[in-house]
Amino acid sequence: MPHLQPSRCQSSAGAGFRSVPGRQQLMTATGTVWWGNQRVGTLREDQHRLLRFRYDRSWLKRGGFAVSISLPVALGEQEQDAHSYFSGLLPEGETRLRVCRQLGLNSDDDAGLLLAIGGDCAGALSVLPDGITPEAEASAAESLSPEDFQQMILTRGARSPFRSERRQRFSLAGAQEKFTIVQDRAGYRLPNAALPSTHLVKFETVPHVCFAEYMATRIAGSLGLPTVAVDYCVLPESAAPGQPPQPYLMLERYDRLQDPASGGMQRLHQEDLTQALAYPSSLKYEYEGGPSMADIVTLLRESVDRPVNAVTQLRDWQIFNVLIGNWDGHAKNLALLYQTDSSVPSLTPFYDLISIEYINRVGGARYAREMALAVGGQYTPERIGIQAWRTFASDLGVPARALLDRVRAMASALPDHAQQALADFQHRHHRHPVHNELLRMIERRCRWVLQALG
Repeated sequence: MPHLQPSRCQSSAGAGFRSVPGRQQLMTATGTVWWGNQRVGTLREDQHRLLRFRYDRSWLKRGGFAVSISLPVALGEQEQDAHSYFSGLLPEGETRLRVCRQLGLNSDDDAGLLLAIGGDCAGALSVLPDGITPEAEASAAESLSPEDFQQMILTRGARSPFRSERRQRFSLAGAQEKFTIVQDRAGYRLPNAALPSTHLVKFETVPHVCFAEYMATRIAGSLGLPTVAVDYCVLPESAAPGQPPQPYLMLERYDRLQDPASGGMQRLHQEDLTQALAYPSSLKYEYEGGPSMADIVTLLRESVDRPVNAVTQLRDWQIFNVLIGNWDGHAKNLALLYQTDSSVPSLTPFYDLISIEYINRVGGARYAREMALAVGGQYTPERIGIQAWRTFASDLGVPARALLDRVRAMASALPDHAQQALADFQHRHHRHPVHNELLRMIERRCRWVLQALG
């Protein structure tokens, strides 16, 4: 989520963790990186408290994939600076502070935090302390009753019904309140290194934020943008008598694949674009020194499968952000996904789509009203006119006329798609007076963009 002015990263994210021994009891600042049951390499903290990574010889011999574009296997067993990639797996903001308190860690202890909670990360890798293997985690899977799961929703993942003495290890990068869960025919379980999570659960941290993210994702999908699969859910009244409805989102993980042989879930590798470009998470916003649109386009053209298609998707994503009022489309909200049979990634489905303009209006939020990634050098929405769009076309390496035609087409189509998505939502769920404000806001923004293009 974006920041409360004037600084970024003021929102919080959540995951269900048990209080565990602190860093001093881990006895080491080194760990092993795993892909399933195979050793990928060794991670250690250097004297400057930065993370260093070395590929394992066995991983190199079998032709294993690169952990990141920023950590090439071509360097062999040479130790590499890996702090941006591995620290990018960790939660941010208030969530990080809370988890560190529960674990007895200093809030700036990246190595200790990753070794404590790195068993189920974004992507295919697990990071475990020396001496702990994924096989050892297999018996630690915790089943959750429906009541257990509801309790985790009510406490936003801060409390979970751990019953074993083993430490649960799962981490999600970012500043939103969320946790991961396994949902299958067996019900709900907590993930670990041996049991990949299948879903993300997000909470109502700001009034109507779940509605705003759900709607933005559904509208984008109806326009043809690839998006994550998301369900809007509400806890039953019996779970919290006397309390207002508790909305939450269930998002299917796009970096998971069902194994047809075993029926279990397989992790797919992914990395966000700050990791791929070797930027720390603290520099995910362009105007604070993070990647620019031109940097991202260069990466896509040099590194992904079907780069022309990827740049086209990136174009539509940024146009959609402007039209929907999503000022928080930063480089960590774009990621690369590696299929099991390919070392060449593609863009992931789009995630964390939300109208910041809307929740500022109806949710009482005061998030910064500036683009996370500039459009043609412009961060202020009202300054994104025809010249900014032409410069944006140049950044993408596409003809300006074609780009302007696409902006006009999306701005013309978006209000009807939003109206249909709202009707579908109200048919399936409920009506609320402020829901219609989203439609009115979209209509105003699209009308303004069309007028600015002349």
